[in-house]
Amino acid sequence: MPNNFVYIITGEQGEGKTTMLKSVVSLLRKADIKVGGFIAEGTWKDGVRDGFSLVRIGNHITFPLCQTEPKKGYIHLRRFWFNPEAIETGEEIIRSSLTEKADVVVLDEVGIFELEGKVWHRAFTHLLKTNEIHILISVRDKIKDSVVQTFKLKNYHVYPVADKPELVVEDIKRAL
Repeated sequence: MPNNFVYIITGEQGEGKTTMLKSVVSLLRKADIKVGGFIAEGTWKDGVRDGFSLVRIGNHITFPLCQTEPKKGYIHLRRFWFNPEAIETGEEIIRSSLTEKADVVVLDEVGIFELEGKVWHRAFTHLLKTNEIHILISVRDKIKDSVVQTFKLKNYHVYPVADKPELVVEDIKRAL
């Protein structure tokens, strides 16, 4: 079994998981810790989440990930239509984070789709099979136990969004 460690930021939709991830990433980079991976930035329309964009950590290149409006060629999963090219891009970002030897790889978010074997399932599973890697993910609080059980996580720590980002960073720095 690979020796990796997973840091899980939890909260419900709209509670600030991605915002906390961005803060943690910023603090890690200020500490000269090499961070790879991606953030999924939500978009809103009339007060309702209407999509997500995939944002590559480091260069901030953005790709449309999913939207609530149907779009030809996109994959329909529940209320969203996913851009298959963005899913592949996310997987490539994870692979390149490993080849570039990032100290911490960020995947925002691991959720119900991954539990069903969709979207980032393959990328997350690949990360978990990688030795000596620190993985930072966001997970909705109500499914965090399912994520831990399904992916057989052993070395992990959970941080509610109410925790200070500095706590996560200090834990990562100690483990590196």
